[in-house]
Amino acid sequence: MLIESIDTLIFDLDNTLIDRNAAMRLTIQTWLTEQGCKGKRLQTALEDCMQHDNWGYADRLEFSAWMLGKYGKSKDTTAKQVQQLLHINNSRNVQPDPQVQTLLQALRNRFLLVLATNGGSRTQRAKLQHTQLEQFFQPEAIFVSGEMEYEKPDPRYFHRIVNELRLDVASTVVVGDNLLNDIKAAGECGLYTCWVSHGRVKNTGTEPTITIGNITEISAWSKQLI
Repeated sequence: MLIESIDTLIFDLDNTLIDRNAAMRLTIQTWLTEQGCKGKRLQTALEDCMQHDNWGYADRLEFSAWMLGKYGKSKDTTAKQVQQLLHINNSRNVQPDPQVQTLLQALRNRFLLVLATNGGSRTQRAKLQHTQLEQFFQPEAIFVSGEMEYEKPDPRYFHRIVNELRLDVASTVVVGDNLLNDIKAAGECGLYTCWVSHGRVKNTGTEPTITIGNITEISAWSKQLI
């Protein structure tokens, strides 16, 4: 059980509540196959692309241009077209996770659940629908940067959420996988933070309030925050 003082949980979406990397791997694999990659070359190219994708932290248009220049076979295709294709197919390839659904079902009985995600409105809301996570958040508690003036890591992004929902920063935890966008930005706003590390080593000076390996480890908070 979480500590008594916490009443609100703000969740990131990609690689926090959903396995965005798995969906992107499938999306890129399909695209590379269409470009004629097969066998060992396909696997090598796929790992190369995933490394450059960098958990989605790479600039989307620059990544698409790089991928097109190295592996694309059509001279008529533009980087913007590849970017749009990746966005659309990635949102379709995300899969529901029964463990996450069970977790959110239990948490919403005690906490206000808020979703805070960067990305375009169409893409991110499609992900919510395809993973069946939309049901766990009230409409007014879903914040997509594509529908706002700001995006993470701009502190005004979190300030707007706090102000609109009238949250108490002393009783709110932001949960996310990105040390800059989720953890550092939220911490600068006075919010508690939980970094979902996925086994990665922290390589910045940012200090989360707590760290967990996977979203399903939320029960560890009771031991780490007291």
